Amino acid sequence: MNQKIQCLLVIVVAVAGIGAKDSATQDGVANETNGGEERVVTIRMDPYMDLCRGVYVPPPSLTSSLYCWYDVRNAHSVISPSKVEALSNDPFVALFHEFVHDGEIAQLQALGSMHIKQSGPSNDSWLPVFYENHQTYTLHDRDHPVVERLTKRIERRTGLSCDTAEDLKVIYNEVGAFKTAALDAIHKKEDAQRFAYAGDRLATMLFFLSDVTNGGYTIFPKLRVAIRPQKGTAAFWYNLKDTGEGNVQMKYSICPLQDDQKWTAKKLIHTRGNELRQLCRPESAPKSEK
Repeated sequence: MNQKIQCLLVIVVAVAGIGAKDSATQDGVANETNGGEERVVTIRMDPYMDLCRGVYVPPPSLTSSLYCWYDVRNAHSVISPSKVEALSNDPFVALFHEFVHDGEIAQLQALGSMHIKQSGPSNDSWLPVFYENHQTYTLHDRDHPVVERLTKRIERRTGLSCDTAEDLKVIYNEVGAFKTAALDAIHKKEDAQRFAYAGDRLATMLFFLSDVTNGGYTIFPKLRVAIRPQKGTAAFWYNLKDTGEGNVQMKYSICPLQDDQKWTAKKLIHTRGNELRQLCRPESAPKSEK
């Protein structure tokens, strides 16, 4: 008798669950019945897909505190001020518009012409040849004056030192390329040993070297921020908290590239040499309960 009652309860719960799912509508609103009274329940959907499609509309509570400005903090900026757009204040994420010029982009791509293989028809056969949709190469300041020029520009625009920064990493993507849940702060033991002289990865500068028609957004799901690739623009963000710990809110993803090709470049700036420029504040750490 007890087994029959248990079976009936399981069936009732299953039917109720299915009914709740069926009542959900596309706009994230469901009707719930409680004691004969019907009420509307709002269901919050994960904005990951909307961010990747570029259709997510942030609420006014987030956008009302954002602004754009001309950065003229040094003599060079007075002649050519930086066009900065804040995408998030805390944690800080910003766009530097018109950061890289077309001639510089062409030179960076030419420097990697021996490394990058683009998919397409082959001379040996009428069949197309497909290579990996994610290819990279690194450039040191001494490799070409344009690389050194970009490093100096990063220092002027961000106010940070690149003395211990990693080499410029140029990335070429083809259709289907994507990246999920990345955090540039060091979290692997081998990386910590490799960069023991330079410290953790304080900040990231990501250059967009080509326009993209569809897909390829860089998104921060926890911040509800989506960055569309725009040729010549650079995105900047901090990877660490004020305490010097990695900030999990800065986990980002690269949405699948749906067509075209995509060129980007990344410069990772470390803490060593920036101790007095971006202070570590241990007092910001949460207090332990006694």
